[in-house]
Amino acid sequence: MDETAAPAPPAAPRSIGERLRAGRERSGLSVAATAEKLHLDVKVIEALEADRFAELGASVYVRGHLRRYADFVGEPGAELVSSYTARDARPPPPDLTQIPQAERRSDPRRLITPVVGLSCAAVLLLAIWWVLSGSRSGSADSASTQATPLVQPDVSTTAMNPSGAASPVALSSSTPVNAPTGNVPAAAPADSSTAATTKRDDATPVRETRLKLDLTNDSWIEVYDSRDNKLFYDVASAGSVQTVSGRGPLRVVLGNAAGVTVEVDGQSREIPSGAVDGEGARFVVNRSGSLSRAR
Repeated sequence: MDETAAPAPPAAPRSIGERLRAGRERSGLSVAATAEKLHLDVKVIEALEADRFAELGASVYVRGHLRRYADFVGEPGAELVSSYTARDARPPPPDLTQIPQAERRSDPRRLITPVVGLSCAAVLLLAIWWVLSGSRSGSADSASTQATPLVQPDVSTTAMNPSGAASPVALSSSTPVNAPTGNVPAAAPADSSTAATTKRDDATPVRETRLKLDLTNDSWIEVYDSRDNKLFYDVASAGSVQTVSGRGPLRVVLGNAAGVTVEVDGQSREIPSGAVDGEGARFVVNRSGSLSRAR
């Protein structure tokens, strides 16, 4: 009897990361070269190929990176995004720390010691204050009794008149010696109007640049403001219009520049030829509304 060969067992389904790695290897690209082509960090490529999606942040960022990477290496991006969405929708494992526990009753006897300690401290502080206040009042009384008023004695002088007779002239101690003559002007009151100051609010509102992107094809879009804050970071579908406003200059990254039309503050703008790299583009929307290649 002829022996027939047993059929080979079906290959186990590959994960999302394995499919991405296989597509990259078929293209003959390294991880670094792929990251440079996609304008991504090497750690993002490594995390995608190792199925470490939690390192990439929110699921919307993961879906965008998956679609871009899959389309770049020739894998079906929509299928891999659907696989990730189904995987992400699985319920998380139960949190054992949230299991209800029996309520612990507090022992009232534990409060006796702190209350007694606080009472003793209050009594001690009151006694110290009483002693210090008594010593201050006693020293003030002794100082007032020891002070004696300074009395200027009466001084008598003898003035000679033309006849030679001496006539005593008494100088009263109440008469000040070397008293200044003339009227002393009183200090002029301060003008309250000169002391008042006013503050002016010189702050002016910051003008924002309005960017409108009209898409005829799917494209990855990143928009950052002058402070490098993310204004848009996702995959935009064909036929949609994305409007972003922010403090200029704005930095823009497009994954499919040919399928995107740009308007700035209602004016149509052309993407500079020097800003296009392959299918993508990187440019800056200046505050004047013009576009220039991003450095």
